[in-house]
Amino acid sequence: MKCAGIHPGILLLGLLLGNASRARAQTVSDTRLAGQVLDQATRRPLGYVSVGVLRHPFGTVADGKGRFALTLPARYDADSVRFSLLGYAPRTLAVAELRRLARGGPLLLRAQAVPLRAARVQAAGLRRVVVGNQGKGMLEDYKYNMAGNQSGQQLAVKRPAFLQEMSFKVTHCTYDTLYFRLNVYRLTNGFPDENILPKPVYLRISREQTADRIYVNLRPYKLWLTEDVVVSLELVRSLGKGTLLLLANWPGGGPSYQIQQTPGPLDALNIIPKGMMDAKVREEKQPNNGPWLKFPNVGMGFEATLLELPE
Repeated sequence: MKCAGIHPGILLLGLLLGNASRARAQTVSDTRLAGQVLDQATRRPLGYVSVGVLRHPFGTVADGKGRFALTLPARYDADSVRFSLLGYAPRTLAVAELRRLARGGPLLLRAQAVPLRAARVQAAGLRRVVVGNQGKGMLEDYKYNMAGNQSGQQLAVKRPAFLQEMSFKVTHCTYDTLYFRLNVYRLTNGFPDENILPKPVYLRISREQTADRIYVNLRPYKLWLTEDVVVSLELVRSLGKGTLLLLANWPGGGPSYQIQQTPGPLDALNIIPKGMMDAKVREEKQPNNGPWLKFPNVGMGFEATLLELPE
């Protein structure tokens, strides 16, 4: 804690594993998968395609030229990897199947129109409420600016409601561009569990945009909430050494949650500005070696707008 101060069709997956010397350097349990995603019709690179392990807070995003790399531990062999981009047909492959692919061509995605069913919302009697925290002078960071690290805030859902919008504030940023995935988790035994968003929500934020509070429109996802949830921001691309701080508040406003890969490499270290200091706050570890840490007395500066049913 720091005080003071993101087109239906056939997919052809080509994955290039690391060269022989790199493969020998890796542990037996880890495999690096890499490749490039192209438009099937035009053969042009598709930038910022999401590559994620289903049901796990683990994945990456292709760069602007469609290139991606993902290192998968052996424990993910029973899981699946999904490649998706808005406007293209996704494909899901078993991790074990991906490991068996040694060479091939690019991954091709074909354009797909996504028809939306007409929806009619009766607004009469629905009430707009804001939950979460604006943030009050405390700054929160990812200890290492590495893909997979997350910071989240619990939202109090008192009555059934539609999730309309979420907002947050980046206070310090030395990177030209930030890449986040926004997640909405159910709670199980007081910790985040299943991501209930029907589709991935990726955010690509320039440094200029961080001058203002960032607002994310979640109305298209028609997410219906009946109990408390956790909204999180997940880094989907390792940023390298630099500074990235989010607005938070302490004490009060919690609980908040984090996934932190600690220790991480020094070339991904989050460097806090001069004049700031670490504050020791109470934390709780997720049982059964779960990845989450819980901070009961720290609130991330995440706000959400709900359209709530009347009493």
